[in-house]
Amino acid sequence: MPADADFYRVLQVDPSADPDVIEAAYKRLAFKFHPDHNRGDSLAEEHMKRINEAFRVLGRPDLRADYDARSGARLPELTITPAEIVIRAFDPAAREINFSVRLTQAGGPSFDPSVHRIDLALAPPWHQAEVHWHWSDDSLPADVDFTLAFPDGVLESGTTLSGNIELTVTARE
Repeated sequence: MPADADFYRVLQVDPSADPDVIEAAYKRLAFKFHPDHNRGDSLAEEHMKRINEAFRVLGRPDLRADYDARSGARLPELTITPAEIVIRAFDPAAREINFSVRLTQAGGPSFDPSVHRIDLALAPPWHQAEVHWHWSDDSLPADVDFTLAFPDGVLESGTTLSGNIELTVTARE
């Protein structure tokens, strides 16, 4: 089976599907593409091999968890609002900038802090700052408070700072 095969797509189920839904999809597809029902059809035979391999992996919790971690399947899709921060009229003597962003779930399975990890990276010019962020709760939606501490000479009066925040969700190991 190709390394880039999507087992969920092969079985025609959503990555959040329960084991009984996966098994039912396997049985339905196995009946449809079984060689006994498709004698001499090499395409049906190849498809049946893909169905068997997909069910072999997704039908066992340990193999499914490993597959999900490697493929990125079953990861929540999160959005951050705003994704770009623009700061005007700040006091350069303060050397710190505080702001908040909102994390919300856009799709996929529910975010679970025991299973998922969120990484936030700040693009230039924010990379020049010492960044501290605080998330008051492990549930979504949530407000994330940032404090950026800049070294002397970075903040200049009358300038505008603008930068993106990149959000990545990964599986905890």
